[in-house]
Amino acid sequence: MKKTIFILMVVLFSSIVTNTRAADRMEGGYVGSGGQIAVDVVWNFIHHFNYEQYYWSRDFQFTSYNNHRVDAMDFAFYCGHGGPWTISMSDGVWIDLSTAGSTADKGWGDWNCEFVAMESCDVVLSPTDVTDWWSNWVKPGAVFDGVHQVCGYRTGAAFATCRQIIDNFGGRIHSGGAVWQSWFDAINEEGLPEEMGCCVMHPTCQMDTHQTFAPDPPADDQSLTIWWQF
Repeated sequence: MKKTIFILMVVLFSSIVTNTRAADRMEGGYVGSGGQIAVDVVWNFIHHFNYEQYYWSRDFQFTSYNNHRVDAMDFAFYCGHGGPWTISMSDGVWIDLSTAGSTADKGWGDWNCEFVAMESCDVVLSPTDVTDWWSNWVKPGAVFDGVHQVCGYRTGAAFATCRQIIDNFGGRIHSGGAVWQSWFDAINEEGLPEEMGCCVMHPTCQMDTHQTFAPDPPADDQSLTIWWQF
């Protein structure tokens, strides 16, 4: 069943300048809570690439050491339990994404990372869910800091479909599909009707692919656009 897509922008820009880079990008996979299912899901993404990182997730990979883990990659993929702006590591530690950038390594985009996708329940909330949907992503101490896009769910993510969704998504990204559009397409094709994707991004980065994307947004820019399924 096809889902309706909505968009909201905090700031609009009149033009987008793209920057084409080499097709050989860096990918990292991070296995959070969820046992063998999380292992399978992360593998179903990274096996589409000549990936550089594949780890059990720990809090330092997303916080105090992220310049060498999540932010060292061009595309970082995580699977584990989640909640509004929170994700759970493989050792059971929960990370608050609204403060995870309050370290020397700052957020996920000040070093290298362009894209983060999370197969987790309820992490990326839409204006349908909360009025103040943007501030926990871009406020001082939050994780954006130059990230192009973060993709996730505004609803629950089902165990029954997560492997298929992410294998579909990884294939689309490897084939040059636009990032948030590929996320929604994979959910539409493989997910349950009640599973709804949601993606936040800098306004200049809406047409980005893994291979071709806009210049990095300024690390302290708080402009944000959101697309979500309904």
